[in-house]
Amino acid sequence: MSSFSLLDEKWIPVIHFDGHVSKIKPSQIADETISDLAYFRADFQGAAYQFLIGLLQTTFSPEDNEEWFDYWDDGISQSDLDKAFDQIKSAMQFGANKPAFMQDFTKLDGNALPISGLLVEAPGENALKKNTDHFIKRDFVKEICPHCAAIALFTLQTNAPSGGQGYRVSLRGGGPITTLIMPELNKPTPLWKKLWLNVIPLDDDKPRQFDESVFPWLNTTKTSEPPKNLSLFPQQASYCQAFWGMPRRIELDFEQTKQGKCDLCGATSSQLITQYQTKNYGIQYQHWRHPLTPYRIDSKTGAPLAIKGQPGGLIYRDWLGMLTKHDNVEAAKVVFIHEARRLKDNEHYRLWCFGYDFDNMKARCWHEHTFPVYPALADPDSDLEELIALALELSKETLPILRKAMTAINKQSSVLDIAYWKETEPAFYQFVKQLIDQKDNPEGRFHLLANWANTLLHYITQTYDKAAFANPDEQLVTSEKISAREKLLIDFNKLKYIKKIKNTK
Repeated sequence: MSSFSLLDEKWIPVIHFDGHVSKIKPSQIADETISDLAYFRADFQGAAYQFLIGLLQTTFSPEDNEEWFDYWDDGISQSDLDKAFDQIKSAMQFGANKPAFMQDFTKLDGNALPISGLLVEAPGENALKKNTDHFIKRDFVKEICPHCAAIALFTLQTNAPSGGQGYRVSLRGGGPITTLIMPELNKPTPLWKKLWLNVIPLDDDKPRQFDESVFPWLNTTKTSEPPKNLSLFPQQASYCQAFWGMPRRIELDFEQTKQGKCDLCGATSSQLITQYQTKNYGIQYQHWRHPLTPYRIDSKTGAPLAIKGQPGGLIYRDWLGMLTKHDNVEAAKVVFIHEARRLKDNEHYRLWCFGYDFDNMKARCWHEHTFPVYPALADPDSDLEELIALALELSKETLPILRKAMTAINKQSSVLDIAYWKETEPAFYQFVKQLIDQKDNPEGRFHLLANWANTLLHYITQTYDKAAFANPDEQLVTSEKISAREKLLIDFNKLKYIKKIKNTK
């Protein structure tokens, strides 16, 4: 298979405002008729957003917010993007000839692996050997077209979980959460503006040359074999390598291709890729901070730790840390930049959060969540964040009380925690909006906090009563159930944050 340019090839599926779907080359994102990307897999959709944001950030980043607003107001032309992207043509070649996009610079000599291994949910080599691929079976994807191979490769390198000895995780660790600023769903917005919302100004961090310091596949991989286990730190590369991290040493087999239909997108191709090779001890990234990801600061080392996917996905318990600095979690840099821009219609944006939940090397689930964005929280003279944090802490304190009561009557459930957070979420955001409306009214704010406490109390008592007393086959109400309910009420009223709320009046 001959190489082609990811900048010249029409390989990215998009949907237009009139509903028709087409494929475009990257510079065509400037087309105002394009509504969104149109990938058939959620992880590809999220990765493609990051790919295009990475292109803009690397080659077309504004120097300051003033320049950012110039493009936001006046638009971006395809000719501007063609000129900018032309600077990195050598890095965007995809095919057998090296250097090749996201593939190791060196010829790899290893065992051929099925191409399905590029998909993070596929069973690993060890699982195939031991026949432990129970839930996601082997051979579900045997051959894929070059367009799908390119985005699958980028998706894997961007999200890479631990893959066994020496198989490095992504630049942000395995399964990082990505947070993107997005317009409201009911507000028609062209794709380029959705991307531009997530491009930050770069001055000193703007690449001066487009070599392996930005795109690591342009030269020999800086490997991490023992005993040295060398790492790559931010000071040793370009800031923009954050978008192009390449922890895995991979080489696609462009010689053993087939003709037929792609097992992923269904397109007919004469160059279906069926296998690849890989080698361990690729780049080991340390202490990087990606501008699209929130971080927790390690209390012992001070190192930034990217927020990862978790069972049940993100919930409103996590919301404040996604938008501000809260509970040792700091929002993604792009969120703070967005707040500083103070767009005229700043009330009409949301935070799109997505990522994999990995259990070591296994993908358990792909999660997406949308959080509201409230500009009022960015006011440095307001105590709204403090009051909302108080309400969140009360939510966290309340859940163990419910767990304890349910355990006392043998009604504990593995879904109890997830249900608690999901089912109280609408009431929480209603409370937040009301709190913002009453931000200058101390008396009103106290009543809202008290109402939130009552909402939580109502929820846990309703949940308990349904579990304890709703079964018609249980004729007698036992004293143990009544005692457990009384204890639930007593424990709730003793909570530290109940007392704090009473003291806010």
